[in-house]
Amino acid sequence: MADARRERRRLSPARRRLLIQVLGVIGVVAVLLWGADTLARVGAQSLLARNIQDATGLEVLPEVDVHGILFLPQVIRGAYSDVHVTTLGVTSGPLRINRVESQLSDVRVPFHDVLVRDIRRVGVGRSVENLDLTYEDLNAYFAATGRRLELAPGPNGTVRLSGIIDIANQSVPVSADATLSVEDDVLRISPESLDTGSGSLRTASRLLLGKRLRLIVPFGTLPFGHRLTAVRADSEGLHLTAEGSGIVIQP
Repeated sequence: MADARRERRRLSPARRRLLIQVLGVIGVVAVLLWGADTLARVGAQSLLARNIQDATGLEVLPEVDVHGILFLPQVIRGAYSDVHVTTLGVTSGPLRINRVESQLSDVRVPFHDVLVRDIRRVGVGRSVENLDLTYEDLNAYFAATGRRLELAPGPNGTVRLSGIIDIANQSVPVSADATLSVEDDVLRISPESLDTGSGSLRTASRLLLGKRLRLIVPFGTLPFGHRLTAVRADSEGLHLTAEGSGIVIQP
């Protein structure tokens, strides 16, 4: 009787062939779907990159990475939950920002625009940006705005400001330890202690010198947000964080 049961459980050659065919079809469909998903992701990322470049005037095409295991459901809905954008050489007036890493949430791109490869409008629910600003680029900004000053790294994450200030009909060499802070779209550099070398200044001139060294660097044209939230310094430069919400990108 056991032999009879084993015999019944065995597949006939016809059923075995049918099972193999079904599994083969499932495998082919899975490969085709994976290929279509990959092609759609690459195409949409390329379109988004060009749209962002046109809208922001970037010289270098940004790198766009749409996260998520499956892409086709996102493109059909026209809603992307997590998009990462890397932009290099961003300019904000005379200021050059070496690198901006942007994490975008709730990105809206109409399916029709992706289908016809003509994105006209991108909505971003929220963005968090990390900016890398080198001392070289910041000092070039000071020179472009007529200030003979340089910022350099100090010990333990501090910064050192030095240069020449014209005050009371004389050029005064000065250096100072400085603190960094941010407010909305502005970076503030504030001296804590002044060193004018062997020269002496009257109290009024010294107060005026302190005011001249309180510097403001505007960040008004960031790609996805204009509100700075944090800043820190290290040996390579300044690292800032910015946030934005309800952003519309149009070429």
